[in-house]
Amino acid sequence: MARASSIYQEEVIPSPLRQIWLNFMSYPVAQLGLWTFLLFLFIAIFAPFLAPYPPDYQHTNALLSPPSWHPDGNIAYFFGTDDLGRDIFSNLLHGVRTTFGSSLIVTIFAAIFGIALGVFSGMSRGLKSSILNHVLDATLAIPSLLLAIVLVAISGQSLINVMIAVGIALMPQFMRATHTAVHHELSREYVIAAKLDGANQFQIFYNVILPNILDALIVQFTLAISIAIIDIATLGFLKIGAPAPTSELGAMLVDGIDLIFIAPWNVTFPGLAIFISVLAINLVGYGLQRAVKEGLG
Repeated sequence: MARASSIYQEEVIPSPLRQIWLNFMSYPVAQLGLWTFLLFLFIAIFAPFLAPYPPDYQHTNALLSPPSWHPDGNIAYFFGTDDLGRDIFSNLLHGVRTTFGSSLIVTIFAAIFGIALGVFSGMSRGLKSSILNHVLDATLAIPSLLLAIVLVAISGQSLINVMIAVGIALMPQFMRATHTAVHHELSREYVIAAKLDGANQFQIFYNVILPNILDALIVQFTLAISIAIIDIATLGFLKIGAPAPTSELGAMLVDGIDLIFIAPWNVTFPGLAIFISVLAINLVGYGLQRAVKEGLG
């Protein structure tokens, strides 16, 4: 990248992080995913200030009011109302806050503990590594949603219990992905050369292994957020997720499923919110994976 000067053309080499950012911003689809992700994050943080009504407030004079652009709609209820007169738009904003915000928090904590345990198991050798490997295989044999359902059934129905259950269900995926990536990198020639130079385990991981597995961890992280959104929404749809009156996208879907033919907006908007959020996160993960590969390659 050249920087113009009054006398010379000076060549400026961007830092690795800036190069990754420049690579990421060169993909229009990834940019679209990033802006959509930031929009959902903004809604998750400021939903109580953006919603025109409390999520559980019932407008008894506007039951099943259609969206505002419908000939029979009312501008006071932008996305319409449900069979109890609750504003769909207000419920949707709070539902994004619950589903999307909880998924993000859960995935961050699952990634921290899962990656730490995966690094420990991946850097291990002998019997310890073999035992940890078999334990990971056994836990991954159980689908994350099924494990979350079992944990919620045991611990009880509450948003905190749902988050803990989904977080525990996601941890084995991070552990397995990290274990496999680290174990594969340990056989590389540059790792062996670092060992011969006297580098300790931390130096080998941080300076040699981590830059080469970062793209795999990014993909796993974005995939885990998508899984967390779907799992939390599914638990709400099964009526074992966040209890009423907490607004949650999966619970909104199941509440409106009986009205799908007479008031389809009760199902359409929560479903679109789940679909768009998952798609945006996957687009961001795709862009980051390519940007990291090109920036550190």
